[in-house]
Amino acid sequence: MWLDFATAELSAEEFQQRREQARRSGSPSWLWPEVQVGEWAAAMAQLCAAVGTVLAGTRADLPEIEPMSLSLACYTSGVGPLLGFWLEKRQLDAPAQAGALLALHLEHARRRATRVEVQSREMVGGLVDCGVPLVVLKGGHTSYGYFPEPATRPSSDFDLLVPRDFSTQAEVALAKAGLECVQRSKRDSTWMSPGTWRWPRSIWLAHADDPWSVDLHNSLDFSASAGAPLLWFDCADPIETSGPWPLDDSAGVLSQPLLLLHLAVHAGGGLHSLTLLRMIEIVLVARQDTGNGSLSWDDFLHLGAATNALGVAYPALRMAEKLAPGTIPSRVMEISAELAPPRAHAVVDKLVPATAQRVDRASIAEHFMWVAGMSGWARQLFSDLAPRSDFWEIYRARAHRLLRGQVSR
Repeated sequence: MWLDFATAELSAEEFQQRREQARRSGSPSWLWPEVQVGEWAAAMAQLCAAVGTVLAGTRADLPEIEPMSLSLACYTSGVGPLLGFWLEKRQLDAPAQAGALLALHLEHARRRATRVEVQSREMVGGLVDCGVPLVVLKGGHTSYGYFPEPATRPSSDFDLLVPRDFSTQAEVALAKAGLECVQRSKRDSTWMSPGTWRWPRSIWLAHADDPWSVDLHNSLDFSASAGAPLLWFDCADPIETSGPWPLDDSAGVLSQPLLLLHLAVHAGGGLHSLTLLRMIEIVLVARQDTGNGSLSWDDFLHLGAATNALGVAYPALRMAEKLAPGTIPSRVMEISAELAPPRAHAVVDKLVPATAQRVDRASIAEHFMWVAGMSGWARQLFSDLAPRSDFWEIYRARAHRLLRGQVSR
């Protein structure tokens, strides 16, 4: 069947082969030799046009798109399940073949959402029973509070924030729940069930059986890159000022304006994260909470200044406003633009929602766009030259391709 390519389960060997082939090509994130980058970009442009139309309150028409290009665009942007939902609710029209593919994305997302909800409730319940105060972050919150149904906001992990003084207690609780720590940094750790696959089941859609992890944060502070300034979200008292999580009011969620600022910073801090789904998320959150009065733009600007975060929020705010004009007030756009560094402007001001996300490769300008000060440059260069970094490997491969005259696009 023509849809089999999307759901065929990927073996570890094939996944590693694709990664190695991508690394040799100079585009280490591009795992799809079946699709040219230009074909993906053209499909993305069609998706963005349809999304913008639906967000404007009008029924959209999705044209015929080659299935692999369409599925890849839906997968990398995260919007396949939402488009499938809109198709189901007749907010979107699509040719039969495209409609069947979008329905498949939604089906897998719904099966996964059912499984993830059970796991999420169990994780939160276990932590609360151990006396750990916690806040559910990002998709674990917005999928229930802002999207039409949880399946339409897929995510690969469950982000939780706990006070630093409770981080050891929280880790003990996760270990008792059968999880093991697979990665650790200064401000967070990642936990998974032993024996869980560490690669996606499919690279064409968010598969129902894709791996799931818990990201445990002991701080909300954020840095867009190794050499970027630190954003002081902890000064907003995220634990104390949170509202109730929709699935269990013993856990919290970020309240406004911290919620929107946090979402925008995490979406725009790196262009690999600036997906179409995250732009939609910002639009939905901003619209709903300005409508119900819980989001004040004056408070948003004040918190953005106090946390040093408003400039880093600029890329995501700009893309959300381009996608759905009228969502972000012009004053907010002007002030966030003034606070973004010139290097970020040089990159972001050339982008449109369809081209913002970096799936294939990032330029040197994009890589360094948040670096500030001599100490920042030192940290960034040290990070890039560290043995685990493949930054210079990527650009050596690109230089070799340039010499051979084989750079595409």
